[in-house]
Amino acid sequence: MNNFFIGTPYPLKSLEGMVDIKYGKGLPEKERDTNGKKPVYGSNGIVGYHSQTITQSPVIIIGRKGSVGAVNFSQSKCWPIDTSFYIDVFPKDVDPKWMVYSLRAIDFGVHAQGPKPGIRRDLLYQLRIPVPTPDEQRRIVSRIEELTRRAEEVHRLSFEIEDNLDLFLKATYYRMIEDVQWKPLKEVASLVRRGIHIKPNEEYEEMGVRSFGKGTFRKPILTGRQIGSKRIYRIHEGDLVFNNVFAWEGAIAVAQPEDHGRVGSHRFITYVPHQGKATSEFLCHHCLSEKGIEDICAASPGSAGRNRTLGLEKLKIINVPVPNYKKQLGFAEIAKRRHQVQWESASIRQELLAYETAVVAKAFRGEL
Repeated sequence: MNNFFIGTPYPLKSLEGMVDIKYGKGLPEKERDTNGKKPVYGSNGIVGYHSQTITQSPVIIIGRKGSVGAVNFSQSKCWPIDTSFYIDVFPKDVDPKWMVYSLRAIDFGVHAQGPKPGIRRDLLYQLRIPVPTPDEQRRIVSRIEELTRRAEEVHRLSFEIEDNLDLFLKATYYRMIEDVQWKPLKEVASLVRRGIHIKPNEEYEEMGVRSFGKGTFRKPILTGRQIGSKRIYRIHEGDLVFNNVFAWEGAIAVAQPEDHGRVGSHRFITYVPHQGKATSEFLCHHCLSEKGIEDICAASPGSAGRNRTLGLEKLKIINVPVPNYKKQLGFAEIAKRRHQVQWESASIRQELLAYETAVVAKAFRGEL
């Protein structure tokens, strides 16, 4: 039993027999629809939008791989991808939001398994959550939301700022590429590999790149012994990084200050722009544009998933727009501001979750 539930006055029930935990579904390239407005959820939140959905509403989305155990909630129908589980049918005696708060209180990390940590569905089914009467659930949920409403508003406003910067960057990009010369990527940036001699007792912090243009993230620290014979390379701030197996899905990002010195496997392709010709931020934005993704897909032959590997020779001859360098520097500053807002939003989210956790702990003890 989770420590949060020790001493709860409410009866505990297992998820098995209470709900049907379903697997998310991968979104094949042929079904990409960047103009859709229905959210696409990965293991740690919204990763894009689509015109189709695969769920009923409301929906609880649980991270299966990557951000194991992250619990998100959608009031509308959505498309959870295959790094997540979801629940979209609930028993009459369980309020969906009550289940969200209960699941967020559970430490899923202790259940993660495998070299690339993931959680099995049968283990989720064994979890037990407190289930007071429906009226009591609704009363407590209302009280939790009342106490966390102001923090949620701050978080929502930070997302609005982020979205506005995204729209501004997009509009600026299209103005910048009007009537400009296009050149092969190799003429404005170079492939750089900073190989590392692995020492068994040294520690190495890996960097990951999220799909759908959602930036970089920190992966677990590994010892050289854990890495074994795998080739790894050092990543520097400002590198343009492609995850070569998921670049076609938008796994392309600029390495941020916090990524400097982290490492990536041979699957991470790092390009460094030529001074005075291009910036990583502008090139990244182009690669994630409709035309950019189209070219990346063409350079990634094969079927969906891990068989779609971005070819090095094909990548370097992809044509990219080359606007005035000073304009690119201005674009880069806006992109960096957007990242800062995104980072601040994530920090607010962590503070909100900590506060929410404290409030929910009181709820489980019957103190709200």
